[in-house]
Amino acid sequence: MLKYIRLIRLPNLIIIAFTQLLIRNYLIIPAFKAEYFVTGIFPSHLSDFSFFLLSLSTVLIAAGGYIINDYFDVDIDRVNRPGTNIIGTSIPKTAAFNLFIACSLVGIVLGFYLAFSISHPVIGFVPLFSAVSLWMYSSFYKRQFLIGNLIVSLLSALSVLLPGLFEPEFYRNFIYISWYAVIAFLLSMVRELIKDMEDIEGDIQSKCKSVPIQLGLKKTKWLVLVFISLTLFYIHYILASYFYTNKVIDFWYLSFMFSIPLVALSYLVVSANEKKDFYYASLFTKVIMVIGTLTIFPLWYFFLK
Repeated sequence: MLKYIRLIRLPNLIIIAFTQLLIRNYLIIPAFKAEYFVTGIFPSHLSDFSFFLLSLSTVLIAAGGYIINDYFDVDIDRVNRPGTNIIGTSIPKTAAFNLFIACSLVGIVLGFYLAFSISHPVIGFVPLFSAVSLWMYSSFYKRQFLIGNLIVSLLSALSVLLPGLFEPEFYRNFIYISWYAVIAFLLSMVRELIKDMEDIEGDIQSKCKSVPIQLGLKKTKWLVLVFISLTLFYIHYILASYFYTNKVIDFWYLSFMFSIPLVALSYLVVSANEKKDFYYASLFTKVIMVIGTLTIFPLWYFFLK
């Protein structure tokens, strides 16, 4: 059992589910409560069980993505991460592939079921798109220039948007979720590019066309800094547009609080030379993403409660 937990990256799946739970309970439901206080009518929304099925659909498709990625990366991982890929050793390749199919199919079916239940069947294609994209990424696009990075980043943003997409009554307040989705996309691009620099040795042997291989480490670092700068600009755009005149938290304090981690990440990227340096930069990016998700709490407490 432990080997399968390791295969599906359980901690990452927990983060995905927790993020969606935060979005539902601290952005979507508070917005509905605010409408109820004004109109006396609580907007129709997913039941707790339906939301559980939505989160389960997302987690299953993500788990399938991790499985199929390892399935196609057996040879590359022997160089980049020796001993970490357990497909072909602890878990037979056939069993891993069948598990990918099962996770993806169940996730897709749940997505369509929920889409039909809210009378918006077209939204059911979002989980389908995610599952197919993960297959295409792992089997082909991961080894191509930039497009694989874009696919993963887009799917990261989609996982943030899903709770709102399946709540049609929330569409008029969708801007609040889109903030987090755009930042998730930008930081995912940063992390993907850093991981490509970390894995450049194995990718060269496997004849990949990743960004560091095509452009070199120096130019890739500059590209990472561009995405970090875009993230900083977007965060400050949000702060200036919606929080500059608020009386709760000083704008400049917010600016300082959000800038310091990204400036520190920039330093880690610029100073990185060895594989372990890029590993720590990638890990730090992930920590920033998790902490960024947790900002939903103060947003709710100070402005939506």
